[in-house]
Amino acid sequence: MSSSVTTMPTVSASPVQKPILPYRVRVVRTQAEFDSLSTEWDDFLQASGIHNLCMTHGWLSLWLKHFGSGSTPLIIIVQDSAGAWVGLAPLQISRSRKGLAHRLLRAVQWIGTAPTVFDWMQFIIRPDADETTVLSAIAQGLQREKWDLLDLQFSLNKAQLESLRQAFPSNLKAEISITSQIPYLSLPDSVEEYEPTRRKKTRLEVNRHNNRFAKEFGEPPELVFLPAGEASDAILTRFFSGHIKYWAEKGQKSDFLRYPRLYDFYKDMLAYADSQTQPDAPRLLLSILSLNEYQLSYHLGFWQGNSYLSHLTNYNQGFKGYSPGTIHMDKLIFASLERGGIEFEFGRGDEPYKKMWTQSKKPLWQLRVFRSPWASMLWSMDIRLKKLLKKGVS
Repeated sequence: MSSSVTTMPTVSASPVQKPILPYRVRVVRTQAEFDSLSTEWDDFLQASGIHNLCMTHGWLSLWLKHFGSGSTPLIIIVQDSAGAWVGLAPLQISRSRKGLAHRLLRAVQWIGTAPTVFDWMQFIIRPDADETTVLSAIAQGLQREKWDLLDLQFSLNKAQLESLRQAFPSNLKAEISITSQIPYLSLPDSVEEYEPTRRKKTRLEVNRHNNRFAKEFGEPPELVFLPAGEASDAILTRFFSGHIKYWAEKGQKSDFLRYPRLYDFYKDMLAYADSQTQPDAPRLLLSILSLNEYQLSYHLGFWQGNSYLSHLTNYNQGFKGYSPGTIHMDKLIFASLERGGIEFEFGRGDEPYKKMWTQSKKPLWQLRVFRSPWASMLWSMDIRLKKLLKKGVS
């Protein structure tokens, strides 16, 4: 069968323990069954107040389509006694593609891991539900599955991870740590309010390059958002080829080289964005910094509720001296203000250029739970082996 349903027993109330509600745990194990839940999933996501493109049904389903061949969906749905959804966990079971020992471990992870194309994830819980109880139900559902390691990376909500950790038996080794951060900029109500708070150095640099473009090419560059129908293969190919070349010059591999199917994934996501009928639905946006016949830079970002998340960018190396990437990012901030945005996120990582606009950061957390001492030993052994190999190479 493609799904299973288990029922948590009702526990009588006591002075020291709240009663556990009779939640049912349903496990979806196939993409076909998951695909049948499209409307219900996105309606619940919206009702829960979570605006994250990477948690929409479209993103999760397309990721499974393009990258899920080596993993098994483990999507947990928590329902109340009337059958209504109260919590969701978009998970999968897979084995690591890196590390000698890690390949032996069956890891429960967020859908979208390896390649990790999401910036952050969390459990989806109905606002009026008791979060601790819902997470206890998810933990009980997980304990009935066969896995060796629970490895939830880039989680925005630390409190959820703490509750989940406490719901597992105390003899299991578990650890919570910060894995990364997302720099972000809180936006005021208008452009007029933003200008006085804008960093002077950033404003001067952007204005200098805009003036240079106007002097040498007759006009400053323009920010253009492209509908999926106008995002031609030629434009996407230039975007992704430039990304590959940029990282190759730095001696590194672009994700588009390591994961060739990323091209089709993002192309499908752009088409998915155009298919959304609700104006406030999270969607992937492709923008270009354009000047006459030149395409100076490219940018993929997420419009989510009332915020923008910078996701993937690349610029035309022929215009490197004009800082097209900086101008592009700055114009995106102003475009977000004009859309009524209240926050601009710069994506995971501490790249120096992000400090041109903000010093504020959101921490992202990771929870690891080892099912057995054997799993913990393999994990530690693999880390030590990698360090020894690295020392040997150097």
